[in-house]
Amino acid sequence: MKKYRSLSTRQSEQEIICGWVYFILQLLVLPSCLIWLNAKAGYPLKDTELNFTFFALNFAVVVWIFRRFLSSSFRQVRVHPAYFCQAVILGLAAYLACSKGMNWLLARIAPGFSNANDTSIAALIRGNFTLTVIGTVLLVPPVEECFYRGLIFRPLYGKSPWAAYLVSMAAFSLAHIVGYLGSYSLWEMVVCFLQYLPAGLCLAWSYTKSDTIFAPIVIHALVNAWGIWQMR
Repeated sequence: MKKYRSLSTRQSEQEIICGWVYFILQLLVLPSCLIWLNAKAGYPLKDTELNFTFFALNFAVVVWIFRRFLSSSFRQVRVHPAYFCQAVILGLAAYLACSKGMNWLLARIAPGFSNANDTSIAALIRGNFTLTVIGTVLLVPPVEECFYRGLIFRPLYGKSPWAAYLVSMAAFSLAHIVGYLGSYSLWEMVVCFLQYLPAGLCLAWSYTKSDTIFAPIVIHALVNAWGIWQMR
């Protein structure tokens, strides 16, 4: 079985520059702009609809920015379907095992703790189940994988695999908790941060195993789908 020592699918310089600019904008500017515009609208959207708008806009922009990278990554799936399937199966199994171990540990050091992001998603599900499923299962995974595995992990991997894993895992975890700063204690934020590390690890590993960003995209979608199913 072939093992990839480097990642052949790469972004162009233009994709990297545009990707970083939009990555920062969608973290720091876009949410506030959408909330402000929604407040000014004659018929403001509900929270679930507003979140779906954010997801859909991110998806459209990211797919356009990284269209060449995604196209070359998809060719890897067609050329090496066995490696792709193996990476998805093993990556998903590794995630389930690591996540179970992490949750076991956190249940003992923080009993009764509830993840802030999970609480928000549960509220979105109650608002509109269909939009939440489409957003979190179909629209979010390609965006986050292009950012955290494609834009952050991939360039670092050729220089230092250890740095690539650590930085991308930390960035992925921080992105899921930064919106709750000030609403939860420091200890609760640390626990939330730790909960996302297994996903960051296994998603990055599946990328290196398959040499295509579509492996972590598929795993990410399946994990989100399973999480929503459990919250129903």
